[in-house]
Order: sequence, then structure tokens, then C-alpha cells
Amino acid sequence: MLLATFALAISVLAVPAVAGAPPTGSVDTSNRVIFNSGSLTGVFEGNVPHITFYATNELGRTTYRLNFRSLIEFSTSSGESTYESPALVAVADFDSASWTAGNFYPVKDKTTGTTIGMGFNFTLNNQMTIVEKTPPPQSLKSGDVVLVVKAYNNTRTITVNGQSVTVNTAEIKIDFVLKKWPFVSTSDKLALQVNMHSDYNHFDLDQSTGTTTVDAANDEGATVMEHPYTETSKTEQNVRYASGPATSSMNIGFFHFVNTATVTSASGTSQSVPVVAAYKAEKDGPETFLKLYLVYPYFASGSTLVHDPSFGLQGGLPTLYIIAGGAGVAGLAAVLVIRHRHLQVQRFPKSN
Repeated sequence: MLLATFALAISVLAVPAVAGAPPTGSVDTSNRVIFNSGSLTGVFEGNVPHITFYATNELGRTTYRLNFRSLIEFSTSSGESTYESPALVAVADFDSASWTAGNFYPVKDKTTGTTIGMGFNFTLNNQMTIVEKTPPPQSLKSGDVVLVVKAYNNTRTITVNGQSVTVNTAEIKIDFVLKKWPFVSTSDKLALQVNMHSDYNHFDLDQSTGTTTVDAANDEGATVMEHPYTETSKTEQNVRYASGPATSSMNIGFFHFVNTATVTSASGTSQSVPVVAAYKAEKDGPETFLKLYLVYPYFASGSTLVHDPSFGLQGGLPTLYIIAGGAGVAGLAAVLVIRHRHLQVQRFPKSN
């Protein structure tokens, strides 16, 4: 009972929201964008779409990484509904190009015009080659890919493709905007590869079949196929950065993605399209990541695709404190037992 009370007290201290605290942003000497939202700090590398995030003021905090890594066209001729690497047709490596962060701007309510947050755009800044299995190679030009980064003053519910999505203050929303992709075939699909990494490098994926835990510290190897992500019935799908067996952090990082995207044609007509996913623990360079592939269907030339992922923090239990608290409670219990066992009753003879 004492341990449960201790755990509850610690969990109450977990961060998530700072109501009414407006987001702030700055650029450091290394050209990195430092974006703060509530208790969350997100650091965007200055020339590639790589993000590090953490709880701003937490001692012993865990650091989380989220890299937007590439776009991969793949064939569905063998019946693939989601990404499988042998079906790869073409790939655009985000790290091969230059990206730039724009100026900060106020995010305004479309109805009232009042300022409700802050944003900036992280944009492809030069030509990015699309390497195809069958030459000649194509390319994306400057401005064809944009990450529209937003954070809100207060917890806010927005509408995405007619579905309600709640964005907390300890959360940063990213609109992934793709203005062009030269598909090889109208039956092909496109996967956005997102690499995830943390100090502990384990992940919990909420799926329709339950929670799947992935040990991303171990490379599954080239012979293992990507695993289909079986989505829940919720609008937002949830991938959590799992806590280590002994951590003082009172927060858990997460990555959310909405199960639909919006495609707007050259004539301005918009439609909602399904988003599915796949995942695998695999090396990328010297490190091993959880590779998450967000899959979009074919869209016609001249169309623009917009998808709405986000990342942030949710409350968690600091297991190191729980262990220490448990040890303290166990020690107290042991003392009480010993004292009980050594309790002596002294009897004195009656005086006549």
C-alpha cells in the first residue's frame, strides 16, 4: 500500500501540460532550431530533418530522436498493401539534400484571427535526386517537400479530414507536405521512412492486436521482412518510446500519426486517402533504429499530399524512484517485522 502511494505521488509530478504558456523558438550558433512547447523541447538540425526532443527541465531526462529519412516508391504488383523492401522501385534520401528553416510565424485561429500558437517551415532547399532501379533518375526540386511545424498555446482539438485530433501543449505537430512525386506506375505506393531512436531504444506500438514491444537495439537483419502495422480503430496511431528498466525520467516520448492523409488535385479538389504503415528494427549507418514506414497511395501529377504526424511527451513512472521507494518500503517493513519478533513482555513477581 505504501509503495502504491509512493508510485501515485511520483506519477502526479509527471509533466505533460503548461496551460497558457506560448511556444517559443530560437536558432543557435550551429543553425539548429530550438522549439519549446510547454514542457517539451524539440531541436531541429539546421540542414536535415532530424529532430531531438526531451522534457525541458527534467533531471535525468531521456533523449528521444526522430529522423525524417527518405521517400520510397514501391510496387504492389505482388499484392503488398504496405511497404516491403524487396518491392522498392525508387528512393529519395533526405540526408542527400539541403534543408532550411524559415522564420517563426504566429499560428492564428481561422475563425477569430487570434494567435493560438507558433510555427515555422522546414523546407527542401535544393534538388534531391530520386534514385530509381530503372534509370534515368528523377528529382524533386526546392520547395517540393515541406515540414510545417506547429505548437499551440493551450491543448487544442483540431479537425483533420473530418476527424477530431487533440494536440497537447507538450506536443509538436508536423504537417508533412509533398507537392510532387513522379510515380513510375499508377499502381505503386509511396512510403515515408521515419527513423526513431532513444537511450533505451525499445518501443511500444499500439496495434489492433494489442501492444507490440520492439527491441530496436537489435538489428533484425536483411532477411527479415518489414512487419505490417495493424492499426487500431482510433484516428491517431500511437508509437511510444518505452522506458528503461531503471530510469528517473517522469515522461515517455511518443510519435503519433493520423490514419488518413489529404490529397488536393491541381484543380483544388481535396480527398481523404488511407494511411497504413510498416516497421522494422534495422541499422541505418552505425546505429540501429526503429524504422517506421508511413504508406500513401498513388496520387496524380500536380496534386499535393498532406499528412499530420506529431511527437511529444506523456506522463510515465520513473522506475528508478519506484525501485528506490520499493526498497525503502521493504526496509521499513523488515524493521517492523524484526521489532515485532523481538517484542518482549516482562513479568514481575507479585509483592506480598
